[in-house]
Amino acid sequence: MLASLLLLGCRASDGLPNVLYLGVEVNPDETIDANLLADTRQRLGYLEAGYRQLYPNTRFQVSLYPEQQLAWAIQRRNRAGLGPDLLLINGDMAVQLLDAGVIAPFPRTEVDLNPFDPQVLDRLRNSSGELAGLPLLVQTQLACFNRRRLDAAPTTLQQLLDTSAKGHPVGLSMEAYNLFWTVGSLGAIDAIDTAAAGRQPSGAQQQAIERWLTWLQNANNKLRVTFYASHSSAEAEFQAGRLDWFPCRSSAIPRLRKTLGDGLGVAPLPGGEGGNASPINKLRVLALGTNASRSSRERALAFSRFSVNPLSQRNLTLGSQVVLPANRFVRVPVSSSATLRAMVTSTEQGSQTNTLGELIHSNDPRLDKIQTLLTTLVFGEVPPSKAGQSLVAILRNRP
Repeated sequence: MLASLLLLGCRASDGLPNVLYLGVEVNPDETIDANLLADTRQRLGYLEAGYRQLYPNTRFQVSLYPEQQLAWAIQRRNRAGLGPDLLLINGDMAVQLLDAGVIAPFPRTEVDLNPFDPQVLDRLRNSSGELAGLPLLVQTQLACFNRRRLDAAPTTLQQLLDTSAKGHPVGLSMEAYNLFWTVGSLGAIDAIDTAAAGRQPSGAQQQAIERWLTWLQNANNKLRVTFYASHSSAEAEFQAGRLDWFPCRSSAIPRLRKTLGDGLGVAPLPGGEGGNASPINKLRVLALGTNASRSSRERALAFSRFSVNPLSQRNLTLGSQVVLPANRFVRVPVSSSATLRAMVTSTEQGSQTNTLGELIHSNDPRLDKIQTLLTTLVFGEVPPSKAGQSLVAILRNRP
C-alpha cells in the first residue's frame, strides 16, 4: 500500500498535456494509508473542481510523503527526472528544501504576495530573501471530546484534571510536539523562547519552566490521565471509545467524524493560570518542483494563484471545515460553525509563540533530546527542578 501511495507516476505519461503532479507532506502524527489519501484528495478536490471550470482538461496526480523522508524522496525523484511539479508542504519544511535546492524559489510578484500577512511571508524566506512557497492554508491544534459523555470541553487545565477525577478518561501524547500547547497555559512561553534563542532565562522564567514540568509530571499521576507514546495511539483510543478527551489536529476531524458522527466535539485547548494554550499550528504552502517542464511550471503557478484567491480560499474553508485560509482578506464565518470558531481561536492562541513555534516546526535537532528529557520527567525519573535546568541547557545549545 505504502509503495503505491508514494508512486508519483512516470514522466512517460506526460504525453497528457495537462497533468499536474502534486506531492503532499504528511505530518509525523499522521499515518499514511488509504483513508488519509482519500481525505487528502477530498480536501484538494474543492480546489480541483473550481480549477477545472477554467481548465477542464487538467488532471491531478497526488502522492503522499512522510515528513521524515520527504527531502530524500524528492531528491531521489528529481535525479530521475520524476520530481513533482508542485508540493503541498509545511512552511518550515519549504524553507529547508529551498536551501537544499530540492525546490525552486517562488516568484515574488506584488499581486501574488499582497493577500498574505508580511510576517507570514518573512517566515517563508531564506537568508537570501528567496520565497520558499505560497501560503495556502492553516491546520490547527484543537481539543476533541466525546459529546455523548461530556457536555462541554474543559476550558482550563484544572478543569481538565477535575474532569478526569470525575471518571472521564483523558489522553495526552508523550511526543514533545504534541505537549507544547501546555507551555502557554502554564505561563512558560517567554522562558522557553528565551532559552531557545540561546539566552539564560531569568529566575522568574526558570520557575515558570519548572511549574510547567511539574504539571506534566503530576498529570501522569492522575488515575484517568494517560500519556501515550504517540499521537496516533491516543487517537485510536479515542476512536475506540476509551478516551473522552484528547488533543487533536483539525486534519484528523474527518477521520474522527467517521467513527463518532455527531458525538464528536471540537473546542480550543484549555488555558491555565499562566494564560492561553499555545497550540502549534501548521502553515501549509505550495512550493515549486525543480525539474518541471516549462508547461508544467506554468500549470503549477496557475493552480497556485487560483488556489489562494478569495473565492477558492473561502470554498476550501467552508467545504472542508478542517482548514483555515492563508489569505488574510478572507473572513471565516465563525458564527456558522463551532469547529471553525474553535480553529480561529487556535490560530489566535498560536500567534503568541515565537521561537517555540519555530523550534517545533523546523524539526530542530535539539528536539530529540527534549523528547528524551520529557519522557524521563513524566515517568518520574527526574525531578522538575533538575529537568528544568537540563531543558534550558539543551535549548541554549543552538545548532
